[in-house]
Amino acid sequence: MLLLGLLLGSAGSGAGAARAVYVGFPESIPPWVHAGGRDGIAIELLRSALQAEGLHLHPVQQPYARRLQAYRRGRLDALYDITPQQQQHEQLNGSISLPLHSFDNIAVALGRRQLEIEHLHDLVRWRVMAWDGAGSALPAGYDRLLALADGNYLEAGNQGHQLVNLLTGRVDVILSDRLIFEWQRRQLFPATLEHTPPLRIYPLLPPKEAGLLFRDSGLRARVDARIRALKASPQYQAIFSRYGSAAQP
Repeated sequence: MLLLGLLLGSAGSGAGAARAVYVGFPESIPPWVHAGGRDGIAIELLRSALQAEGLHLHPVQQPYARRLQAYRRGRLDALYDITPQQQQHEQLNGSISLPLHSFDNIAVALGRRQLEIEHLHDLVRWRVMAWDGAGSALPAGYDRLLALADGNYLEAGNQGHQLVNLLTGRVDVILSDRLIFEWQRRQLFPATLEHTPPLRIYPLLPPKEAGLLFRDSGLRARVDARIRALKASPQYQAIFSRYGSAAQP
């Protein structure tokens, strides 16, 4: 694998194939990242930023724990969607970029259940399914350890399973990004949303910035400049629009 030291060392060597930057992504969180190496919003956004620097994105899609292990072993140049809290909790070296985008995280339950959830700490009473790696990123107010001890908390490596588990009653609440939730709902009910069981959305979670943890601070600074330019351009909204989604800053 051609990692960052070689990449930067040969940056001025003249014309030739673009150097690859290996970035760890989740296996599947459509519309951000699609399974099987297919593009998604996040991959297209980062590819655009790297191409502006003459670099080639090589996505590596793995479960959360395997991504962290690959980064620690020097097999990845960067990790997608890492917060400062996660970096500290997981003891990962590197520097975090400007947010590539943000997640609008929400809690969702079946409307007919009429769950009384006003604050984040109310969730501890219910069976909750969150995204893979959410444990170190959830804000204060939700006692995840207590929920785990009571068997009321689990994470889904494939978020496509979240809505199915909610509709079948295996869990009471799912924690998901709004675009991911809307994508799942369109896949399960492609004909019309009128047939979707009534669902209730609880806006309990703050937006979560999707930054990238880079091993090399020099590359991180270059990507930061390209992210700023991308967000100021029509291309940013155009990428979201290709997936039927509104841009999330």
